[in-house]
Amino acid sequence: MKLLDFISLGVNEEKNKVTFDAPAIVLSHGSGGLGATRSLARRGITVTAIAFDASDLVLYSRYPAKTYLASGSHDEKEAQILKILDDLPDQGAAILTDSDRLIALMSRCQKDLSKKYRYRLPPREILDALNDKKQETRLITSLGFDVPKTVQDLPPRPEDLERQLRFPIIFKPYLYVAEKDFPKKNEVIRTRESLAEFYRQWQKVLPLLLAQEVIPGPDSYSWICSCTFDRNHELLDCGIKQKLRAYPAHFGGSTYAVSRTNAEILQLTKSLGRKLEYVGHAGIEFRWDDRDARYKYLEINPRLPANVGFDEACGLPTVWNSYKVSLDGVAAHSGVKQKNGIYFLDLKKDLMSLRADRTPISRVPTSYLKLFFKPTNGMYFAWDDPKPAAVLAIRLAITVFRRVIGKIEMKLFSSARAIES
Repeated sequence: MKLLDFISLGVNEEKNKVTFDAPAIVLSHGSGGLGATRSLARRGITVTAIAFDASDLVLYSRYPAKTYLASGSHDEKEAQILKILDDLPDQGAAILTDSDRLIALMSRCQKDLSKKYRYRLPPREILDALNDKKQETRLITSLGFDVPKTVQDLPPRPEDLERQLRFPIIFKPYLYVAEKDFPKKNEVIRTRESLAEFYRQWQKVLPLLLAQEVIPGPDSYSWICSCTFDRNHELLDCGIKQKLRAYPAHFGGSTYAVSRTNAEILQLTKSLGRKLEYVGHAGIEFRWDDRDARYKYLEINPRLPANVGFDEACGLPTVWNSYKVSLDGVAAHSGVKQKNGIYFLDLKKDLMSLRADRTPISRVPTSYLKLFFKPTNGMYFAWDDPKPAAVLAIRLAITVFRRVIGKIEMKLFSSARAIES
């Protein structure tokens, strides 16, 4: 597959001197938007945050100079975001986002947006492929990287799939827009009977899914990179962490991880960026496979990752790099070495992971108590910006309270039925 040349988006740099004090606009659709907003604002950049959902905690941060909230259906929200961008006075601002959906929107509307704003993306054909797991797995394989055995187009019968893949098998939506029809990040099937039931339950949705063999081993076999590539496809500072827990349990985004240098992962990341002719921020995941003693490519998210704020805790200015690349196309490697042994914790989703994994309640406090004696960075809490974490804590407390009340009501109802009978 022939890759396209770099696409430059933004004002003409020969006519407009680039200075690294231009305002930034963060299109936020998750916790990555909060992390990026904090990172840039702490460096003195004026940040406008546009939230895709009312639950977005960036709306409670003290760091954005202005915040906006899109409402309505997904299509209506996209239209509102474009209208907000059209009305904003921030000529020459850099745009960053943590959302696959909004990256796709920026790519589709680049002709109009680039008249006013600056940002850098991979060539559109590459970006479209990375947002489509069927195309993505074929593309990455064609570039010479190992990928878990994949069936992009599911056969009509479960027994036909079983002939192609070994259990466990993981099913994933191949496009983010499939979430309304298959409202799960993934589903893992371990037996023939479960596979037959999955086919019966999701028969109408099968064309929206692909299937892969699960690479066996603990969560710690997975490694995640948060990094930026410049317009010459050179890798700048790269934050590497080893996954320790995930949500959905064992097969999702990291909820508990540790920063740890891995030279082989670093080389794979550099090579991938060059071969893809990649530009901008990326979150990349690889997983070790004991069966052939090789790292396998799992995915690349062409955006700010959800835990991008963790990079700053490890001493790496990855968001700052992406901001500078958005404005100028290049940025110097900071030369800073990653701080290893820093722990990352997304408390909300980690509790969900432990619960889904049937971890005994008695073991949970002990697990977290250990973190008090280790350098730890949460996804939401910051001493200089505590309100987002406080709002999240209140939401968690309300959720727990409602579940407790629900269980009490169920027990009372069962007792009343027993008395009646």
